[in-house]
Amino acid sequence: MLELTKKYKSGTALEILQEAILSGELSGEITQNELAANLGVSRMPVREALIALEYQGLLERESNQHVRIAKLTEKNIFVIFQDFASIELDVLENLPREKFLDLSACDSQMKFHRLIRNYVREPFREKILEIMTEIYLRFVLDNAKNLERVNSAFENLLRSLRDMNLENLRENYRLYVEILASEFAFFRACIKESVSENETR
Repeated sequence: MLELTKKYKSGTALEILQEAILSGELSGEITQNELAANLGVSRMPVREALIALEYQGLLERESNQHVRIAKLTEKNIFVIFQDFASIELDVLENLPREKFLDLSACDSQMKFHRLIRNYVREPFREKILEIMTEIYLRFVLDNAKNLERVNSAFENLLRSLRDMNLENLRENYRLYVEILASEFAFFRACIKESVSENETR
C-alpha cells in the first residue's frame, strides 16, 4: 500500500484519502485497520472518512467489511463529467437570461459552479453538484497539466453567457467539460506511469 503519511504531509484522513484515490495512487481493496496504521490515526477518523468517500462515489463497501476503491477509468471519468454538465446545462437553460450576466462576471471557475449550484431547487441534484464541484472539479483545477487550456475553454463559456447564445453555450459548455475530464484522466495516467516506474526500480 502507498505510504500515505510520507507522501501527503498534511490534511485530515478524508483529504489525504481523497487525494490518493483521485490521483490513482490508492487502488484495490483496503481495510480500516491498514489505513489507520498507515495514517497513524485511530480507526474512528478512518471510519468517518470511508463513509464520506463511499457517499462521494470514491469507494464501494464489500460484504467482508473491507472496502474497494472505485475504478476511475478514463471512460468513467468522462461519464462523471458528462453527468455534471448535463445537470448544470439544464439549470442554465431554465434560468432567466439576466442571471447569465451574473454568471459571466465570475472571476473563478469554483465561484461560477458554486453560483450555479445556488440556483438548483432539488436537494439531490444540488448534492451531486456539490460533490462534483468541491471534490472532482477542485482536484482537476489543482492538478491540471494544461491549466491554460482549461481557462481558455472557461472563457469561451463565459463569452457565450454574455452573448446569451444558448446554442453556443451548449457547445462551449460540453467542450469545457470534455477538457476538464481529459485533464483529470491525463493527470491520473501520468501518476500511474510514475508509480509503475518507481515499482520497477
